[in-house]
Amino acid sequence: MFSRTLHRAVGALSAVTVLTVLPALLAPAHAADAWKPTKPVRLLVGFAPGGSADTLARLLADPLSKRLGQSVVVENLAGAGGNIMAYRLSQSAADGYTIGIAAAGSMAITHVLNPKGTNYKPSDFTPITLAAVQPNVVIVNKDVPANNLAELKAYFQNTPTATYGTAGVGISNHLIAETMLYKLGVKVPHAAYRGAAPVITDLLGGYIAMTMDNISTAAPLASQGKVKAIAVASLKRAPQLPNVPTLDEQGLKGFDMPTWQGVFAPAGLPADVLAAYYAALQDVLKDPALVEKMAGLGSEPVTEMTPEKTAQFLEKDRQQWADIVKAANISLEQ
Repeated sequence: MFSRTLHRAVGALSAVTVLTVLPALLAPAHAADAWKPTKPVRLLVGFAPGGSADTLARLLADPLSKRLGQSVVVENLAGAGGNIMAYRLSQSAADGYTIGIAAAGSMAITHVLNPKGTNYKPSDFTPITLAAVQPNVVIVNKDVPANNLAELKAYFQNTPTATYGTAGVGISNHLIAETMLYKLGVKVPHAAYRGAAPVITDLLGGYIAMTMDNISTAAPLASQGKVKAIAVASLKRAPQLPNVPTLDEQGLKGFDMPTWQGVFAPAGLPADVLAAYYAALQDVLKDPALVEKMAGLGSEPVTEMTPEKTAQFLEKDRQQWADIVKAANISLEQ
């Protein structure tokens, strides 16, 4: 099921168009299918191969290619928590030949943490649709002497040299982990990486003690005994890890913070191009074969999130992260 947090955010969307919604987003539905690419499309990803954003991009690329009639080529531009890719996307021509997979880090959190210091802004993008959501999991190196949240708290309190890592400063998993640690009353140094894959490499090697990652990455590692899964950061246990209790069950009541990914284009995307992409992506995201593949990874497709609804969701998401940053006193230095 779609996370309760996202259900609330989407369900509460105002009928009033937010400032970031461009006139092109209000184009009539009959523009769909009026545009077709005549050369390959670049699908940018802001993280290294192997993470959830990269996996989603590669799952979407082939069926999207078939619907558009042109190749969709995945291009990884890793670094800075997805911000390098977001900047490149913001500077690309709004002609339909460059789109990107992005998440809360670059589309919401960056502008909360450093509103004057980023080289792009929310209005530099055309949101096409939300595409996927996954629960997050707290995983630790197998040698860390903790099997539940209380023991993990004690370990961090007694091991001042211990660190945790995520795929960049300001990405959602960084702030989700910081929120958990804040609620536990412990402070743990954070190591930022260029993507999820190098985080896992260092977690397996014992260079960091913990990470917060989505279930598509965490579940296979935990099932194979390569790491220990401590908790799921949602209100319900994950089918892929049925024996792993939630943070809510372990005392952090109401803790429900998933990861989401969406598809974006540069600002000023023509209405017919936007309509064509939205229609094609809805077909892809509703395809039973894709739904099955995503379910096997612990990911759920998000459908019927129109460009208007996606833009409104982003405004609410930015406010949520602003509240978290203020409450937990999170800064770019973490």
